[in-house]
Amino acid sequence: MEYKQFLQIHQYQLASIPETLWEPLFRKLGQDLFDAGEYLELHYGDPLDKYSLHVKKEDGLKKHGDIFLVDHAWTTKPETSRAQLLDNPQLVERLTSMMNISVDDDEEEVEEEEKTGAAAESEVVSNFPDMEVDQSMVELVASQGHVSEQRAKIALQNENGDIVAALMSLTLHPDHDAEGLKNLESAIGGQVKRDKEAKAEEKKKQDIVNKIMSEMWKFSQTYEYAVVDPSGQTKKESAWYIMDEVGSSMAHSDTPNCVCAPFIYVGRGTVSYSIIYPIEDIPKGGALTRDFVPADIKDPLSRKAYLQIFNDNQDAAELIAVYESDKIEDNEVQPFDQPFTKTLTNTRVQHKDGARKLRLYTTTEWVATNCKLANVEMVDSEDQADLLWFSQDFKDFDKLIKGQKINQFENECCITYKQNLAALIKTAYGTVPWSSTTYNLTTELAPFVGHYLWNAEHGHRNVWICKPWNLARGLQITIQEELAPLVRMRDTGPKIAQEYIQTPVLYDGRKFDLRYIVLLKSTHKVEGDPSQGFEFQLMVYKMFWIRLANQPFELEDFDNYEKHFTVMNYGNYNLTQLLYTEFIENFEKEHADKKKWTEIQADINEAIKSIFAAAVVKPQPVGLGAADKSQPYEAFSIYGIDVMLKDECQPVVVEVNFSPDCTRACKYDPEFLNNILTAIDPRAGDLNKALDAFNVL
Repeated sequence: MEYKQFLQIHQYQLASIPETLWEPLFRKLGQDLFDAGEYLELHYGDPLDKYSLHVKKEDGLKKHGDIFLVDHAWTTKPETSRAQLLDNPQLVERLTSMMNISVDDDEEEVEEEEKTGAAAESEVVSNFPDMEVDQSMVELVASQGHVSEQRAKIALQNENGDIVAALMSLTLHPDHDAEGLKNLESAIGGQVKRDKEAKAEEKKKQDIVNKIMSEMWKFSQTYEYAVVDPSGQTKKESAWYIMDEVGSSMAHSDTPNCVCAPFIYVGRGTVSYSIIYPIEDIPKGGALTRDFVPADIKDPLSRKAYLQIFNDNQDAAELIAVYESDKIEDNEVQPFDQPFTKTLTNTRVQHKDGARKLRLYTTTEWVATNCKLANVEMVDSEDQADLLWFSQDFKDFDKLIKGQKINQFENECCITYKQNLAALIKTAYGTVPWSSTTYNLTTELAPFVGHYLWNAEHGHRNVWICKPWNLARGLQITIQEELAPLVRMRDTGPKIAQEYIQTPVLYDGRKFDLRYIVLLKSTHKVEGDPSQGFEFQLMVYKMFWIRLANQPFELEDFDNYEKHFTVMNYGNYNLTQLLYTEFIENFEKEHADKKKWTEIQADINEAIKSIFAAAVVKPQPVGLGAADKSQPYEAFSIYGIDVMLKDECQPVVVEVNFSPDCTRACKYDPEFLNNILTAIDPRAGDLNKALDAFNVL
């Protein structure tokens, strides 16, 4: 590659690097030259109780005087990192050394747990002869005795778990000699020993991987790259990487003397490196430092919150105080006065025979596919349409003409973006039982970390779910117990951290959530009496659909998607199809000691109404900023609202989704779209029939 070509291809990455270093970087990349060892050296315990990187060159390093390539020891994604580690013992060994993880401690823990487990097992067998025996023992006796597992299990129970005695009862005749018994006992003892050693080795391996998974967030860095999905759309994905021993040994400083950043080199293929260059003069023996905190975090408290994962709770008291102050403010919020919102009364009118058909323009596939009303005519032009239904964000509200209806409100991201929904609820109501405590990790990092530390200090289990601001289908969502990954996840884009529901109401032992379709219409001030607030129409479709996890719920094993998540129709998972009427019937049988479903549904409706009552009244950007009635067009929107139940069937609104895919709803109810369209505009069909499908709030 020529130098000019290098500059052209990498111009955006080079923009932040001093121009004097471009040519040395080009040369080192072209030669794959890692020459940091000629200038730098690793120290241990000087001054930190870990590795650090120091200048060994006699005359030190000069500001912008050189640039060094750093290799990446490991590139991964959080969802695949555990599997990679389990499959790569060489990588585990390298990272264990790099992260200074003690293997000896693991061995001692395994040995102690084995002793404890063996003692407990012995005590259980001797005191409870009818207790189920270990499956591995059953399989061993069945194999050695050439009998079924059921017979082997019975023999073990009869012999109080003694493997040799169980085998004797199955295979040895009373007149067999003692030598045969001795040989058998030796063989079985050897097998048992090998099994224990294998289990101990596997546990040791798992423990080391767990420690690496915990420590990796102190070493990992991230960058974005573009990929093209099967539909041809370009999207961004994030990669996490750990630099080699040189890069990973750099210490943090609020006033760093070096820049360390990723550099994606497009030369012999595409290769990711990191680069280091000094931004201050560093004398011989001086430690190289970088700023661990992302550049977008400026606030001192937010910086302290981010650095908690490196500083071992150094500023815990200060951050806990931030959380406690924030909590007091939430509790002091005056409850939102909902009576100032009114629900319009629907006039049940019929479509007049001979009247012009309702002209519909849509870019939404499920709408175009399922629209079957005789009074609705599909048109190809926005200008011709009475009703516009877009699947993408609409921006050109000023181009709409009199009489047109559009399926979006201006600024409806105030409820469809997760961080905005949380802010709206907090502003209008403070803390409410129908919404989980949520933090915007861009603007509320300090109170979030304070809350996490407060929980730890008061013995409350920390389980949090981390979500992107505006992605659906369960994308980039993780459940975490440790603080480090929660803090670091914000580095890959805007995220929220939300308290995970630890006590969900279950259906047949599994987690579930409920998807409701909600229609919002007419948000404007009451004519003639502004003190009466705003009018709006809000309708909840009576039919909802149920999304079930595939495995029984336990508050552990958070990497197991099918245990903790309910969205199964976008991956290679089994999808449970369950009609809402069947769900209600079974739910009331399973939870006969709890509320009737009519009471639960009333609570769900009230929670949904509370959200929109606040959104309609609150001005932009917090709310929808009720539309001026003088505008020529009318707005409506349908939203997918996900609800969970916790404790004694308390509803929790999980999120509000923009432009939900209602293909499944159309399959469950062939009249679904027809009812929606008619409720939006009575010209479409029979309004009396359509409104019967809704709970009008």
